[in-house]
Amino acid sequence: MAGAATSRFPNGLLPLDVSAGAELVRVHQKIHSPVFFGPATGVPPQNRFDAPGGEYRVLYGARELPGAFVETVLRKPGRVLRRAEVDDRAWSRLQVLRRLRVAKLYDEGLHWHGVDAGDLSIDNYAPSRQLALNLYLAFSDLDGIAYRSRYDNGQICFAFFDRVAVVELNPLHTQAFETVPTVVDQMMALYGAAFDTSSSP
Repeated sequence: MAGAATSRFPNGLLPLDVSAGAELVRVHQKIHSPVFFGPATGVPPQNRFDAPGGEYRVLYGARELPGAFVETVLRKPGRVLRRAEVDDRAWSRLQVLRRLRVAKLYDEGLHWHGVDAGDLSIDNYAPSRQLALNLYLAFSDLDGIAYRSRYDNGQICFAFFDRVAVVELNPLHTQAFETVPTVVDQMMALYGAAFDTSSSP
């Protein structure tokens, strides 16, 4: 199976190193740990690079808060949120404790791996999930994928496979959004998003 997967990438891998000591940002539900590889056991794939058949689990993050926020909270342009949807979440800074090797799926890495950016930006996640599985099977030392946010292509995001151990990601700080409404307002203003201010039904 590995040989067949490798043949899908005739150029091999274009890796990008995330150095030990680097920091990334995760946005997550307050009730969940900052270090979480999903989906949970028994839950079908939910996100862009999740394993189609549960072959691995994934932790998503970004280099900066705006990338994590727009990918996790806003997701679709023009979406109107209730403030409670944001207040249920927190963001955490995680420090990488070993060098992580990820596939570069942006800029020249798209052509290198035979990928069209459109395949990573459509509502149908089947192609991106299959791509992630192919990479996972082809390169046994691959820790994940680096890609541009679908909603802000200036932001670099990561999908780490559960080959990365929980203890290799050190939570440095967690902040509930409800405690810093000005930060939330700044993120909403940055992306032209709005809160629903109508009365709850």
